Amino acid sequence: MPKFNNTWETKPHMTRLLETEIYERRKKTKGMSQLVLANKIGVSRNCIYLIESHENIPKIETILDIMMALGFNMEERKAFVEKYTEAYYKDKEFQQEREMAGAL
Repeated sequence: MPKFNNTWETKPHMTRLLETEIYERRKKTKGMSQLVLANKIGVSRNCIYLIESHENIPKIETILDIMMALGFNMEERKAFVEKYTEAYYKDKEFQQEREMAGAL
């Protein structure tokens, strides 16, 4: 089971999607270390670390840059954006439910 920290607690649907669609692909891509990926998209290695350790949900632009660097084709990127949008709204509902439960 993954370590639960802020993105697992606040945005579980988006975090799971990023974990299964993006992070696993980087780990399976030969020679694609966090540093190599960071250099390809113009961010620090620490930025990639924070994203992969679930400390941060990146902006969609950064996610698309990562996907391009990992070789996702156009159809894969389109499908991901649809899933990402769905996860975003599920997490909004999740947060609202948590807020309502806390108000009781």
